[in-house]
Amino acid sequence: MALHLLIDGYNLLHQVPELSFLMLESPEEARQALLEKLQTYQRLRRHKITVVFDAWNDPEPRRKMNIKGIQVIFTAAGETADDYLKRIAIKEKERAIVITSDREIRSYVETYGAISITSRDFLARLESALYEDLKGETLGPQPPLNISKRLPKKVRRRLAKLAKL
Repeated sequence: MALHLLIDGYNLLHQVPELSFLMLESPEEARQALLEKLQTYQRLRRHKITVVFDAWNDPEPRRKMNIKGIQVIFTAAGETADDYLKRIAIKEKERAIVITSDREIRSYVETYGAISITSRDFLARLESALYEDLKGETLGPQPPLNISKRLPKKVRRRLAKLAKL
């Protein structure tokens, strides 16, 4: 089953200090820099990626674009990225991994079968994947993939999906 990463764009962007700083000067450049990192990650891991940005005050209707295999969505006026992420996660169910640090969203999507991970945790996995690609070696000892049968089935499934990130 292919994984679909649903990313709260600004939430992830603000976890990267240099991009957060760049956001003050040029939001477009900051978004492009984030998308470039995600494009490299997608090339390495082959997951479907959707990045959702708030466009709360934008009078234009929702904009969708595909940038080198990554679906980028700017929400419609009056719609938040949070609402959009929730709606898509409900449709995707167990295929979805929602990446946001917003606890309310994470709790909500997990009640519908999706998995969530904080932006900071995903960023660590992204940086690890980029490092491995650059150096051709792993960043450190990998955790064992032997998932105990004593764990509940739901927990084992979650850990198996997160191991694919």
